[in-house]
Amino acid sequence: MVEAHLSGAFPRSEKLVEATRAAVRGKISQADVDTVLHSDIKGLVDLQSHAGLDSLVDGQLNWQDLFRPFSELFSGIQLGGLTRWFDNNTFYRKPIVIEKVAFTGKNIERYFHNNLFPVDAPKKAILPGPFTFAEMSQNSAYSSLEDLVDDVAHGLKETAASLRKEGYGYFQFNEPALCVSSRSKRELEIAKHGFEVCAKGIGGKSLLQTYFGDASPIIDALLDYPVECVGLDFYATSTDSLAEHDFDKELACGCIDGRNSLLESRQDLRKFAAKVKEDLEPRGLSLSPNCDLDFLPHSVAEKKVRLLAETKALLA
Repeated sequence: MVEAHLSGAFPRSEKLVEATRAAVRGKISQADVDTVLHSDIKGLVDLQSHAGLDSLVDGQLNWQDLFRPFSELFSGIQLGGLTRWFDNNTFYRKPIVIEKVAFTGKNIERYFHNNLFPVDAPKKAILPGPFTFAEMSQNSAYSSLEDLVDDVAHGLKETAASLRKEGYGYFQFNEPALCVSSRSKRELEIAKHGFEVCAKGIGGKSLLQTYFGDASPIIDALLDYPVECVGLDFYATSTDSLAEHDFDKELACGCIDGRNSLLESRQDLRKFAAKVKEDLEPRGLSLSPNCDLDFLPHSVAEKKVRLLAETKALLA
């Protein structure tokens, strides 16, 4: 059976953007912003649910970037300056590691909106991967990258454990830094150890999600990581480069382009997904965008959600 789900952040509505800006100017309260935020999250959850997606996300609509919430959820992290987010015209605040990193859980309900999902809805949490978090931080406290990855991974495992108690059953760890430049064998081993910490015994399904780069040079390493599913950006990775590898894991097929406003053809997507399934023979297949959708206009992102569901239906 083919599944479908979103793979990251969703664009904010114009109403939420305006409310956020008004709050910065002191024109409205944070409570007013939260009212709009919660309305947007419920709308996104309804969109996914009605479309028939298999695991629902909250869209990370109040996450300024992938790492920002962890300056509260983890101790030992301060926010640094704005840094370009890979090759996109967007930026993130570089985490500055000033002391030992550990899970605090402070304000976790502000960033993971369990209360806005229907009861018993299948929920997926989006988290930074331990290697990407450590690699893209400014390390001012640890003597080695390995030690920092280890503590970040423990913090992520505790984050997932806390979310598991709230009914989350699917945990996606975003690792774009693994495939955007040449990674040494040692770096891949460090990343693997991170997943041995954060993904083993998690009590739910785990997904290692790559994007923004060709994953084929490191695919053997990724397939050896202790996760149930590996996610690939098929706008950066060709199926031919993977054909000789033994896909003994589930595959999240990033077949909808989150960085292009043009809508894909349903039939082309169906043919591509069928080819991926036939050529790679993964243990299971899910369809997803290749990355976050928040690079797109809100209306286009909504259309791509429906397109994702329609493609899944064609493969049923």
